[in-house]
Amino acid sequence: MNKETMVADELHRMFLAGELQITVEEDINNLSERLRSGELRLDSLTGEDAFIKETVNEALRRVEQ
Repeated sequence: MNKETMVADELHRMFLAGELQITVEEDINNLSERLRSGELRLDSLTGEDAFIKETVNEALRRVEQ
């Protein structure tokens, strides 16, 4: 499993656990789907909202533990 898929899965778990701010849940869900499908790569997350980047980085940290 590649890193994008693992981060997408972790973002989805965070979403289901209610760990995301309601205001960005839809954005994170969309981002998760794009990572999982290969449409988006982690290293191409430029221009994203600071909270979204922080959330993705948190998911990445969890995956790498």
